[in-house]
Amino acid sequence: MKTNVRRLKSVIQFLIGAASIALICYLSLEVTGEVWKHGDDTDWLNAYISNLNWQSLSVILSGCVVLLTMGFPRQAVSFFCGVGFGAWQGGLIALLLTVLSACIAYALANGPLRSLAVRLLGSKLKPVENKLAKRSFRNVLIVRLFPVGSNLITNAVAGVLSVPFVPFILASAIGFAPQTFLFTLLGSGSRFVSSLEQPLQIGGLIISLLLLLSLSGISRRSEPS
Repeated sequence: MKTNVRRLKSVIQFLIGAASIALICYLSLEVTGEVWKHGDDTDWLNAYISNLNWQSLSVILSGCVVLLTMGFPRQAVSFFCGVGFGAWQGGLIALLLTVLSACIAYALANGPLRSLAVRLLGSKLKPVENKLAKRSFRNVLIVRLFPVGSNLITNAVAGVLSVPFVPFILASAIGFAPQTFLFTLLGSGSRFVSSLEQPLQIGGLIISLLLLLSLSGISRRSEPS
């Protein structure tokens, strides 16, 4: 009887949590809807942002954090910040929003999702956790610099597997930076975007490949002969 009551409570808590997250996401889409509707119209965005007071702008930026946490493209947020705040200040704001969203997603995954994973997989998680913890900074940096991949999945996996938080967030911030500043430059109308875009993407890919090669070399050296 007690077991059934506990299960019922867990189900109710899960449903309440899911409903709360869905409501917050819906409200975030509502307050930022005009931004994404005119996302590629810099003249409209400039006029729109110039008419906002700081309270309204804070609400929109908070909505961006929620959407980023749920996997919304960070390129769109970076572009918006570039239009509203300029290339470098907008880049710093966009990077802060993206890193904050990664922190929130990590915390959510490290709580309810991890509890569910432990319940389902038990001791099978431990070897994977130990392996990731050894070179967590390098592993996360590889994923963040790689031109393809899902931030939501990376954040969720890192939280569920309890990747050490400080290396995770530092590597994320460094890995996010190139593309974030590229899109804020694009939003600000900078003339240097066309000359920076390809080198940044190629550079990130090369660094990722070098890190992968060095990681495989370390793994081979650590194997018993």
